Amino acid sequence: MYDAIAVGSGLGGLTAAALTARAGGKVLVLEKNPGFGGAAGTYPRAGRRFEISLHETTRPEVPGDPKGAVFAALGLSERVEFVPIEIFQEVRTPLLDGPARLGGGLAGVESALRRVLPDMGDEIAGFLGQIGRTLEAIEAMSVRHDGAWWRGHAADLPLDLWAVVRDMGSSLSDVMSRHFGHIELPKLLLAANLPYYTDDPDRFWWLGYAVAQGFFLQHGGHYVKGGSGALVEALVAIIEEGGGTCRSGATVTRLLTGDDHAIRGVEWRDAGGTLHTELAPVVFGNAAPERLAGMLPEGPGEALHHAQGSAAPSISLFEVTYALACPGRDLGITAYSTALLPEWMLMLDDYRAASGLLGHPPSDRMPPLIVVDYGQIDSGLAEGVPAPVSVTGVDRLANLAGLSAADYAARKADWVAAITARLDAEWPGFAAAVGSAEMATARTMQDWLGTPGGAVYGYAPDVPEHPFRGPESRVETPVPGLFLASAWGGMGGYTGAMGAGAEAARRALRRR
Repeated sequence: MYDAIAVGSGLGGLTAAALTARAGGKVLVLEKNPGFGGAAGTYPRAGRRFEISLHETTRPEVPGDPKGAVFAALGLSERVEFVPIEIFQEVRTPLLDGPARLGGGLAGVESALRRVLPDMGDEIAGFLGQIGRTLEAIEAMSVRHDGAWWRGHAADLPLDLWAVVRDMGSSLSDVMSRHFGHIELPKLLLAANLPYYTDDPDRFWWLGYAVAQGFFLQHGGHYVKGGSGALVEALVAIIEEGGGTCRSGATVTRLLTGDDHAIRGVEWRDAGGTLHTELAPVVFGNAAPERLAGMLPEGPGEALHHAQGSAAPSISLFEVTYALACPGRDLGITAYSTALLPEWMLMLDDYRAASGLLGHPPSDRMPPLIVVDYGQIDSGLAEGVPAPVSVTGVDRLANLAGLSAADYAARKADWVAAITARLDAEWPGFAAAVGSAEMATARTMQDWLGTPGGAVYGYAPDVPEHPFRGPESRVETPVPGLFLASAWGGMGGYTGAMGAGAEAARRALRRR
């Protein structure tokens, strides 16, 4: 008999299980894959560790970061080291004579943009000022302050709150158009990493951009030394130190409920095919709601399905990982993260066309690419050999629909060759330095994560139906005892997944 069982070992499920174990609960984590972590983790190859998904995240100590409370409660900062990234992002586009390097806080970003766009100083200052005031308002609402702080900020708070309230129902396109009008270049530079979030700026919630992107622009990016697998290992260790059990190769086949439709436990199958039954009044669902609904009896399953409403799943991503014979620096790569915008991309709206490009063989129209050179920092992914380089962009499962296994392999090989040629054009000698290259697609994401459409962030970060309430929390489900402890329970990304896991643990402990 367990106090809680986590179905899946992504960051949300591990966070919920670790907090429950730290509170004295007996927990069990069941993971269908051979290793823990879901979308978080690393794998060994060619003398290196390749990162599955993490490029950068924010430091937990940043005021307002939902990870902060989790790290404090679990003592994770003593187990996990965050490596700072000097320049948040370098943007390369044919619209500029040279790269734009964004970093050094909001003031540094403003200076960099003023250098390449000298006639738009006021517009740039206004846009970044709105981000800064939004972050100040989030900090004021999320951190407990003493009287001296409130007296010192009293004059600014009305403006900070207005910056949030005015655009609660706005999209990224709405706010950028108000500041920059029909001038597209500053929009492209400030949203060059849009594929990390979405492919549709007209639907992307402004407040989600202002907070997520604002944290990066203000405080810089950070990487978990040793890769996101180091964070997963720390969470697993906390669970086991608290008396919990983590099992990989364990596929949950059914969620068990009683006559009242409340959770009673789970049925799972081990790698040898043997069925097991474990009882618990709480299940932390770290799988997509669609999969969890399929594990439930008909009545509770339908209730869970209907509770999700019509929200659209997020985008998926493709990723090509390279092992190089020499460091990226030797080839001319000058930043940890570089956004390569193609010649055809002239407007912010062009991102919508990028997500369907992998649905065809490569042509002269390349997708926007985000190149991450882990060798630019002390990533801890390689010793004695050059660290990996990864390239990411937007993908859709529909791009690969109907392809046979042979055609799918050929499509991937063609795109790896095309992307490699694009990198070689940017940094001559890159292609000759490639020792190996592997590509993951939306189909890979669906198979590994079990998510509909290969969605990597749970639900799409669209403008909420009721903006003043914020995004709908789906952590608590209509099935008593079942909590969504994943990106599907809140906002996507590492921070969102851990935040949802923490909220699931809080609600489950309160219920207990």
